[in-house]
Amino acid sequence: MMHTRVALAALLMFCVSVAWADDAKLVKYSYTGPAFNDLRGEKPPWTGESRMTGYFLHEELPPNMTIDFLDPDIEFPIVNLPKKFAFTDGVRTITEANMEPVMKNTRERNRPLQHEVRVFWVTTGRNGEIVAWDILFVSHVLENTYLTVYNGYELGMDETQVQGGHFGCVDEVKCVGIVNSTNSGAKFRDTVLPGSWNKEYVDASEMTARAE
Repeated sequence: MMHTRVALAALLMFCVSVAWADDAKLVKYSYTGPAFNDLRGEKPPWTGESRMTGYFLHEELPPNMTIDFLDPDIEFPIVNLPKKFAFTDGVRTITEANMEPVMKNTRERNRPLQHEVRVFWVTTGRNGEIVAWDILFVSHVLENTYLTVYNGYELGMDETQVQGGHFGCVDEVKCVGIVNSTNSGAKFRDTVLPGSWNKEYVDASEMTARAE
């Protein structure tokens, strides 16, 4: 069974690489979150203008569907994860190059730039636009995480945590940036409208050239 899964994973990765090499049209899905309105820590590295942004590249997603990039499991390397992605909170950037296997005790990682992906799914609307999502990267589960989530109906949150002494955070433990969102904006105290996704067609050969 294990040999079969490895073979299928290898075949999938081969097919993806062929698609890129054939100048297939890819889509760049770009996220822009609302500005943080809750900053914690002795001296957090963000300001009231700071926000989460990011993107991932993938073949065009079908409409009216939830796509779980960790399906069917999260064994590393995760073959269904987008080939290229980058997410930042303004002081730390997480990319596909920073991924590593899940650790039982993330306190042992001691590599603030290295992360594991815990959740990565999006839901599309009738035109293929992203209308709901949940993306979570973890370096140290209690002190170094990156989360953007919106259920598409009412509640959402962008939250970043960085360890004290790293990424410009001055604190004995950690610095935190948070903003809560709802589909109607200020429905609850200190909530705002959720972030949004932009959809842009890109040329695979151009992206490959940039990567090189």
